[in-house]
Amino acid sequence: MTQQMIICFVIFVVMIILFFTNKIPMSFTALGVMVVLVLFGCVDAGTAIGTFGSNTVITMASMFVVAAGLARTQMINKITKLLYKVTDGSFTKILASYVVITCILGQFVPSIVALFALVQPLAQNMCDRMNISPSKMMFPLAIASVSTSFIVEPIGPYAAWYVTQNGYMESYGWTATQLNMWSETLVFLPVGILTVLMAIFVVPRFLPDEPDRPIAAIQGRKMKEQAPLSPVREFLGYGVFVLVIIGLMLGFTSWQVTMAGAIVLVASGVLTEREAIDNLNISTVLLYVGVSVLGSALAETGAADLLGEGIASLLSGVTNGYIIGFAFYAVGFLMTSVLYNRAVSTVLVPIAVITCNSIGCDPRGPIILCALATMSSVVTPMATAVVPMAMDAGGYNAKTIFKAGIIPGIVRGIVGTLIAMTLYPI
Repeated sequence: MTQQMIICFVIFVVMIILFFTNKIPMSFTALGVMVVLVLFGCVDAGTAIGTFGSNTVITMASMFVVAAGLARTQMINKITKLLYKVTDGSFTKILASYVVITCILGQFVPSIVALFALVQPLAQNMCDRMNISPSKMMFPLAIASVSTSFIVEPIGPYAAWYVTQNGYMESYGWTATQLNMWSETLVFLPVGILTVLMAIFVVPRFLPDEPDRPIAAIQGRKMKEQAPLSPVREFLGYGVFVLVIIGLMLGFTSWQVTMAGAIVLVASGVLTEREAIDNLNISTVLLYVGVSVLGSALAETGAADLLGEGIASLLSGVTNGYIIGFAFYAVGFLMTSVLYNRAVSTVLVPIAVITCNSIGCDPRGPIILCALATMSSVVTPMATAVVPMAMDAGGYNAKTIFKAGIIPGIVRGIVGTLIAMTLYPI
């Protein structure tokens, strides 16, 4: 283990402690981590600064503005009133409606960041109408965005996922079996349905009745007292939002689509410049930037590879397929908790293929479980940009998201392992 690896691990531990104690705002803790990593040479300054201009950062900020444009119209109020009437004001029915809608949209919208930003203002407006805290609703929607998107592979943006994984298997010497278009769906779909049920009936029990910390921005309340838009601007508020979603579904570059939508909303007067700036949710963006740079440092120093290889080496001599499958799920879950999910897939899938090939084990089940794990960890803000977005929208601290996210993560692992390793035994 090199000195820089040790430094990365120490910095990570310190960051987690600061997140849990909440003595310093998390966004500034994350920025402090970024500065220290650069000072100690764990990541170069260009990579750190470049994160501010990444596709995810621009998409996050722009989508916040696009969602604010929709919130400025009367559409959200109309949808809220209709849903409230249909569900008879039942919190569970309303939450179920939003979770199911999020799951359905998640099969088509290729960005889970944009997906959460799409649903969040609708849920916020409903919370205002029902006079309940958004802390009861935002995290279930985050789980739905992260863990139930892309579960029907043939109709989602990752329809060719199996081709890439087959390429990995061939590159590392496994040609006895291959994945097909439905392989992932056979595991992801039943686990996704179970996740929807947990998000509705289980997760809210672990969430506070009031926010753990002040909520930085609540779009619905900010705009409630403003005069209605003119008919033309009202139409533009709807139209831009719909066109952005269609553009994302058609596979256009997410930052370009959302940025264009944000610019049109301000240029047309749907939002003023100040309203757009106020809705950028800078604290959420800064939190993402800081923890993303830590993920880059873990990858560049080899710490991520070391973590994956070390845990995978424990499988030496194990022949039970369910143990092997769950071990890879656990490794993926833990790695995603400290390293963003896309990076984990890149690191862990080759390790899974090499390990399985070395012991003569069919790698299809472990590969699918690695992918499932990267969609299951929502217990830290390092896992995916949706988590810090939800923390900001629901006023959660690190303890709350860990407590509310760990049970769905474990259940998804157990059920996913049983299905995957039964369908694709070693």
